[in-house]
Amino acid sequence: MKKILIPIWLLGLAAGCQEAPVEASFAASETAVRFVGAGPAATRTVVEADGTEISVVWGSDDVIGIFGRGATAGNNYPYAAAPERNEPSQCTFASTDMDKIFKWNRGEQAFYAYYPYAEDADAEPNALPVVLPTQQMQNGPGSTEHLAGLGVMKAAPVTRVFSEEDPAPVGFTFRNLFAMVEIRLKMAPGTAVDVPVRRIRLLSEAAPLTIGAGTVDLTAPVADDPLDITDGKKEAVLVFGEQPVLNKTDYQSFWLMLAPGRHPEGTLALEVTAIDNSTCTTTLPAVAFKANCNYRQDAALSLDEFVPAEAFNATAAVTECRVGEPVVFALSGEAETVDFYSGEKFHQWEYADKDRLEYSDVFFSFRAQMQGGAQLHPLTVKVSTDFDGTFEEPNILTAAWTDVTTRFTLPTKPWTANNGPNTLERYLEEGRMISSGEVNLSAYYDEKSPYLYVAFFYHVDKYDATLKNSRPGIWFTDIMAVRAEGDTRIPILSQTKETVHIVNGDKYAEGEAGSDWQGTPYEYNGTTISPLRMWCVNNPPGDRDAYAVTNKLERKVSNFGPDKPESVKGGGNGDAPRLQLRVCGTGNLRNRTGGPEQDAHRRNGNGLPLYGDGKTLRS
Repeated sequence: MKKILIPIWLLGLAAGCQEAPVEASFAASETAVRFVGAGPAATRTVVEADGTEISVVWGSDDVIGIFGRGATAGNNYPYAAAPERNEPSQCTFASTDMDKIFKWNRGEQAFYAYYPYAEDADAEPNALPVVLPTQQMQNGPGSTEHLAGLGVMKAAPVTRVFSEEDPAPVGFTFRNLFAMVEIRLKMAPGTAVDVPVRRIRLLSEAAPLTIGAGTVDLTAPVADDPLDITDGKKEAVLVFGEQPVLNKTDYQSFWLMLAPGRHPEGTLALEVTAIDNSTCTTTLPAVAFKANCNYRQDAALSLDEFVPAEAFNATAAVTECRVGEPVVFALSGEAETVDFYSGEKFHQWEYADKDRLEYSDVFFSFRAQMQGGAQLHPLTVKVSTDFDGTFEEPNILTAAWTDVTTRFTLPTKPWTANNGPNTLERYLEEGRMISSGEVNLSAYYDEKSPYLYVAFFYHVDKYDATLKNSRPGIWFTDIMAVRAEGDTRIPILSQTKETVHIVNGDKYAEGEAGSDWQGTPYEYNGTTISPLRMWCVNNPPGDRDAYAVTNKLERKVSNFGPDKPESVKGGGNGDAPRLQLRVCGTGNLRNRTGGPEQDAHRRNGNGLPLYGDGKTLRS
């Protein structure tokens, strides 16, 4: 492919390749060993750039790891950086663990340090594990913030024999194990459109660019190539938090951290993928990346050289299957990722583009007893999601209530032996109080609100001697609600004056005895029992309405977000693998970039649709 190249690999920007000798003096403060950082700017850790130079400074969140050998031994002690305010190139390091502090002892002592500190790096200092991720993310246009998190440094080993006459601290000079590379891109002159970039890849045929697994010997002298790479990756991929756009006017900088290595002429390629998955591939000049060095390469890209990606396609080997049986899909073309929704919980197609909300169950129960003669209008139990929480008759009557009476067991005849259960003996009397049973009210909640009110509506009819309804009433104990979250049951309401509100309607005469709390509360099995009674005066001269309304009962709503697919293919290499999947319920190969261009409906043995919609490109 023809490309406009400016072969200007720049080595050692801002003294990146300079090496400073270890300071000759060291120090002790009482018995604790003190450590300081030293050396040129290119050996510190937080990266900043102005387009031509890179300066690196210590940050207060930086923590190094130190190994001690000889007279003073210690394995991977964490020490935090404390930069000097006026000169950040100088900083001290303080222990973050009081049980891991180096102290001077008689005899020769050696110290080996690295950055960043890894808590699990307790191996010997001559084989410290090192990785450099293949995928790296640049936050925004020209940003170098990500480089600080990718850099791994080792310090030149320091050996010392303790002397009370030498007051200088132990000084570490750090050196980055990797190379920092700036790729500057723009479109060629005359390009008519700007090009949004999805990703950038460097590919090498000669040497690893990133490290899946490797080690570094902290005890060895600082060298140009101090790494032992056991799992090298010959590619580096740069993705973006904020998508960059290339134009023909200004260069945009893209930063990568790469492993040291030599890449002869014709072995190193730059691949730029545009938003539409078309790619432009450029062969780069020969270069030898060295540790602790900075490089730059400029390139201008021609729009004509972007090659469209091969259309992705998926076909199923069968048109019918049973749940649990494997289904084989043949994949072809280019795809960033193929996502599969198996139909299992948290992997269901119907929740691909909407949040999965799960609600706890709310159970309600009580015990009740009728008394006082015939009752033409028995108690009713109702629920509401729009009651405003004002416990007055007009507000109660304004709300919309759903009658759920038939779901509960209620007393069918008055208790005539004596008065209501306002003592423990009567509370326990067999047959007096009728249990309503525990009823799940979850179906009556509105998805827009987590709250529900329960109310008892009680109507007293005018006295009629033929009916013998001299003083009808109904008693309640043990009104309660619990919320079930899995196997956990949480009480959310129990019968008290603060949780159940008695309201006598306006047909009750002023001062007339009406519905109220009865007797002194008593204890049973650690629970306080406070009976309440809905009733009226003897021989009521007219109809009466009374209400007992609970506080709002809240159920818990858990938002798990949209369901996640299983990523079953990645890399975008244009290959055509065979994909074997097991379907549980309804499965789906998803197309994120549009409708199901090749929608093929299949049926499994249970009659559930299995959708294979052809193209699956992640945007």
